[in-house]
Amino acid sequence: MHLLLSTIALRPYVFIFLAAFLIIAIINFGLRATLLFTVLTYGVALACEWSSVHNGFPFGLYHYIQATRGREIWVFGVPLMDSLSFTFLAFASYTVALLLAAPLYRRGWDLRVLDTLQLRRSPRVWLMAALFMVMVDMVVDPLSVLGDRWFLGKIFWYDPPGPHFGVPISNYLGWFFVAAISIAIFQLLDAWPNRGARKPFAALPGFPSRALLGPLLYAGIVTFGITMLFLIDAPNIGWASVFIFLPFIVLVLHMVTRTESYGDTSAVARHLVDFPYNAEFLTPARTPRGVAKVDQSRRRRA
Repeated sequence: MHLLLSTIALRPYVFIFLAAFLIIAIINFGLRATLLFTVLTYGVALACEWSSVHNGFPFGLYHYIQATRGREIWVFGVPLMDSLSFTFLAFASYTVALLLAAPLYRRGWDLRVLDTLQLRRSPRVWLMAALFMVMVDMVVDPLSVLGDRWFLGKIFWYDPPGPHFGVPISNYLGWFFVAAISIAIFQLLDAWPNRGARKPFAALPGFPSRALLGPLLYAGIVTFGITMLFLIDAPNIGWASVFIFLPFIVLVLHMVTRTESYGDTSAVARHLVDFPYNAEFLTPARTPRGVAKVDQSRRRRA
C-alpha cells in the first residue's frame, strides 16, 4: 500500500488522467467493458514494453533507468505508470474517432453520437483511433525524452536516439501496432459484455453531452503535453506539436458544427435498434432545427 501511494504521489498526472478515463468510460460504455478493456490493454502494453526493453520490438530498443525503484511500482522491469498510460490514450483516441465517424444529435448543449454496433466495430473507426493515438505520442514521447527538465525525471533512453527530437521512427510504428491491438480489443469488448437491449451496468445514458467527454480527455492530454514543452523551454518541439494538431482541431470543429454532420430520423432509428435504452433521450422534440429541415428536404426530393 505504501508503494502504491508513493507511485500516485510521484506520478499524479497519470492517475488524474486514469481516473478521468475510468469515469468517462463507465458513463459511456458501462463498468464491465471498462474494466476488461483496462486490464487487457494494460497487459498488451506491458508485454510490448517488456519486449522492447529486451529485444527492441515493437518500439525500438530503449532502457529504463532504475532511479525510481523503491519509490514507484515496477512490473517485470517496466514502471507501472508507463504501461497504464496506454489504457486512457487508447480510449480517448477511440472516442474521437467515433465522434468524427458517427452522425451527431444535439439539443442545446446536449451533444450525442448516433452510432451503431456496426459503426463501432468498423475498420475506419479502428484505423482513425489508432492513428489518433500515434498523434498523441508525437507529443508525449519527445516530452518524455526530456524528463530531466520536469517532474517526470530521466526514466529511460533510446538506444540509439532517433531523428524526431530524439525519438526513433520505430517507436511510432510500435505505437501504431499497440494502438491497433488495443482499439480492436475495445471494439470486441464493447459488443460482447454490452450486447442486448438492457443498459450496460453503471452506464449513464442520460448524462448530458457524454459524447464529448472522451474527446475532452484527449484534448486535455494533448494540451498538457504541449504546455509542458513550452514550460521546459523546448519551443521547437512545442510548435511542431501545435502544427500537428492545429489542422486536426479545425477538422473536429468543422465536423461538429456543420448541419450535414447531424443525423436525420433514420439515423436515430438505426441507433435505437442497437441502443434502445437511449430512446427517452432522443425524442423528436430533441431533433435540432437544422436537422429537421434537412430531413424534410430529403423527403421532398424523394
